[in-house]
Amino acid sequence: MMTFSSKLRPAKSGVLQAAAVIGNSIVASAVLLSIMAGASLIVPGTEPGSPADPEPTTVKHAPAPVASNLPLWEKVRFQRHIETRLPQYRRQFEGVAKAYNISWTLLAAQAYQESRWDPHAVSPTGVRGIMMLTRDTASSLGIQNREDPTKSIVGGARYFRNLEKRLPRHIGKTDRIAIALAAYNVGMGHIKDAQFLARRMGKNPYAWNDLKTTLPLLTQKSYYQTLPYGYARGWEPVRYVKRIRAYHALLEQYLRQI
Repeated sequence: MMTFSSKLRPAKSGVLQAAAVIGNSIVASAVLLSIMAGASLIVPGTEPGSPADPEPTTVKHAPAPVASNLPLWEKVRFQRHIETRLPQYRRQFEGVAKAYNISWTLLAAQAYQESRWDPHAVSPTGVRGIMMLTRDTASSLGIQNREDPTKSIVGGARYFRNLEKRLPRHIGKTDRIAIALAAYNVGMGHIKDAQFLARRMGKNPYAWNDLKTTLPLLTQKSYYQTLPYGYARGWEPVRYVKRIRAYHALLEQYLRQI
């Protein structure tokens, strides 16, 4: 004869099984979230010294990601290129950067934005090499073979430093670097036009945060037709500087971890 308590036993077992499944799902979700966030998670019963884990173990977790607007796939590709391409040119970046008093990681980040560290890269407009020098710029620097990575890196560093030296000395380092990078991309003439617009609008012509708002105006006829150097795709240097900063930060983070 089945008692009342025995009738409940299967139901109780089912409830316990369901609870176990739900509990496991919650733990699994928490672990997955911790992996994605690079955070450390201790699951009850697995903390060092507990019966479930009598021998403490050290688990290496992913570092907190650097804040940037680069999509995840691009960050993954960049890290892969740090490991597979950068070692071929790191010594050149370090040596040239030291000679021109530039951060080698900044120079490398700029080169990555230019060519993905490909010494044979060629753009539709004819610029080429690891630092993507124009024919005229290379000629002015005495460089004949733009696809020679060492010569291209030397040329890019020299050109960057020349642009930086043309800026007033009172500009702070962060703004100087950003403006010089933007000039490398769009030309100093268009930078001067953007500075002129900044003055006209009551903004600081030597602050990158202000210049990055006036550079895109160089695409609008009502603005560029009043300026000496005319039309420019002014959003490009803004994007250029932003991406170099992101690559620079990611590269610095990677080097701190190895």
